[in-house]
Amino acid sequence: MTPNNSAPPLRKRTKRDLVHMRSLPGIEPRTSTGRVAWIWPEIADSLATGKKLREVWEAACADGLEIPYPQFRVYTSRIRRRQSRQHRPETKTTPQAAANSSAEFQPGSSVPPDPFRNVREQREKKQSDGFGFDPFSIQKQLVD
Repeated sequence: MTPNNSAPPLRKRTKRDLVHMRSLPGIEPRTSTGRVAWIWPEIADSLATGKKLREVWEAACADGLEIPYPQFRVYTSRIRRRQSRQHRPETKTTPQAAANSSAEFQPGSSVPPDPFRNVREQREKKQSDGFGFDPFSIQKQLVD
C-alpha cells in the first residue's frame, strides 16, 4: 500500500451535514409501537375532546394504522404512563419524612412528631367505650 492510498483526512461536521437525522421525524416508523408514538399528539387531542379510544383507533386504522385494538390499547396505556412519570415531580420520601407527614408536624413546633399517635388515640377511645379488647397489650393474663 502506498502513502497516496491512505484515507482522506477527517473534516469537522456541521449541522448542515445532518440531513438524514433531520428527515427522521417526518418518516413513519417501522414498528407499530413507533407508529402509535408518532401519531400520539393527534391521539391525545382526540381523547381530550371526548372521543372514545375505540373511535380514535378506528380513525387511525382508516388512515393506515394496522394494529389490533387490544394492542392499540396497550400502546396508548404505556405512552400515558410514560408521560405521567415524566410530568410528575420526583420527590424521594424517606421513612422519617413519611412519619413526619402522617404525624402532622408543624414547623414552628418544638415537639417531635409521634408516629404512634393514632394507635394511642384508638386505645383511649376503646377504653372510654367501656368494653375493649387490646390485642397489643403486654399485661395479658392468659391463665387465672
